[in-house]
Amino acid sequence: MKIKNIFSWVYILILCAMIAIGKMYDDRLEFLGINLALIISIIYLILSFLLMISIKKLVITKSKFLLYVFYCSIIVITPILWVVYGAIEYGILKYLNFCLIVIIMSIIIIEKFDYKKVEKLIISLLLVSCFLALLAVLGQAISVNNDSGRLSVLGGGPIIFSRWMGLGILILMLMPTLRKFKVRYLIIVLFFILSISSGSRGPVLTLFLVLCLFLFLNFRRYFLKFIVLMSFLLSLIAFTDISKEVVKLGKVERIFMNFNSRGVAKKSTGTRKRLMQGAVTVFKEYPMGVGSGNWQDKSNEIDSQNLMPLEYSHNIFLEVLNEYGIIVVFILIMLFIYVFHLSYMLMNKYYYNESSLYTLLFYVLTYFFLNSLISGDIIDARLLFVVISFILIKAPLINNNNR
Repeated sequence: MKIKNIFSWVYILILCAMIAIGKMYDDRLEFLGINLALIISIIYLILSFLLMISIKKLVITKSKFLLYVFYCSIIVITPILWVVYGAIEYGILKYLNFCLIVIIMSIIIIEKFDYKKVEKLIISLLLVSCFLALLAVLGQAISVNNDSGRLSVLGGGPIIFSRWMGLGILILMLMPTLRKFKVRYLIIVLFFILSISSGSRGPVLTLFLVLCLFLFLNFRRYFLKFIVLMSFLLSLIAFTDISKEVVKLGKVERIFMNFNSRGVAKKSTGTRKRLMQGAVTVFKEYPMGVGSGNWQDKSNEIDSQNLMPLEYSHNIFLEVLNEYGIIVVFILIMLFIYVFHLSYMLMNKYYYNESSLYTLLFYVLTYFFLNSLISGDIIDARLLFVVISFILIKAPLINNNNR
């Protein structure tokens, strides 16, 4: 049992590292000439192989059907489209990372994880948020390649940094085992300050929408706590110089730059609009997809007067639609509809069980889903697929000793 428990912890920590890195190889993570990402990836693949072969029978149940069909569609359709339209390095790497990281970890989570393992992985993810927050406070999270001066994740970008802060806030708010720790409220405030200091509006906006949804669905239960927390925050702003200090951090003004009197500095919003137009253009010409990584080239080929500045459209539905086709995006839409319904039903079913993880998972699911609509590619949405995998685990995610 001890060996099995050690193996479980090692795999969870390695899995957490892979979720954080998101790549099999990352040249930014070198230490003394050794690429740490590659070493972690090799260990991850070996342990994942051992776990995969230990799955005695892979049963495709109703709850898992859409997710596995979506994964199989990407695995099969991508090489076919590459034969027709060619392949580029970005597309190949994205395909390999999605298959080796997202798909493999998703299957293992669904088939091998239970309440305790999910709880351990969530706590490990929270520790990643804390580690990144610590680096930011110490001034070490400013990327060398980030000329904007915005807080980022060791070169991973300010949007990703802000997402991790948002994830940390939700875990601290809703994780059952953390409710007894009052210090979490101070950490939540710190995470929120660091999130807005990144200057990334998307994660801050989606976090705000998720909190509004939470208050709407739980108004009576958390009204008093909400009033106390808001009073505390307003008091900090009114009676201390913290607001002035926050403004000095990162690029806080970017959060509000589209709401100023003249509506200037809309570069980011304008770019999103161009990306959407490019996605629509490619869909009209190639409704069955152009293959992983080929969206930018095909969009620029169709309309050379409106060149796309990025390799992906910053929307998971548009990305899947353009690169894998209308059939695959239909499967993805059905998957999200089913998972959101299932998550909401499970949250209500175990609402009064103090150990239930389903409340946390519902709001984290909503948070990462909204983020996937406005930024990142399908690899950046890996945490979204991890949360979906948690929800699809057959055994209830409750502590049987605390019913």
